[in-house]
Amino acid sequence: MNRKNYQFFRVLLIIFVASTVALAVSQGNLVLAGLSIGLGIVLSILLRKKLDEVTEDERTKVIAGDASRMAMILFLVLITAVGVMVLALKNVFPQYTQAGITLCDAAGLLVIIYTGTYGYYNKKYG
Repeated sequence: MNRKNYQFFRVLLIIFVASTVALAVSQGNLVLAGLSIGLGIVLSILLRKKLDEVTEDERTKVIAGDASRMAMILFLVLITAVGVMVLALKNVFPQYTQAGITLCDAAGLLVIIYTGTYGYYNKKYG
């Protein structure tokens, strides 16, 4: 399969999964949504195996790694700032205190996961 056909089938697959998940969620059927996502993952892997061309090299992996690291850091800064602001305003908006604590806890968990995975891959490839 050439790259043009691969991209066409990928778009069709994305449309199918998105519409099926939207329909399932609107009907309250989470099992159908989960099955649709699982089927989409399997079909995506099968499509990728049928592709004859090289779609990924070292440069692409470095760019993806840098982009994901930057997205993670920006998200971490954002949820930490929002969590701290909500906690700082707990006297004004006491009903949002739990949300602030949850955001700060999520930021801490993200730092722990990142540190653990970084250490693992640094040891594996280091």
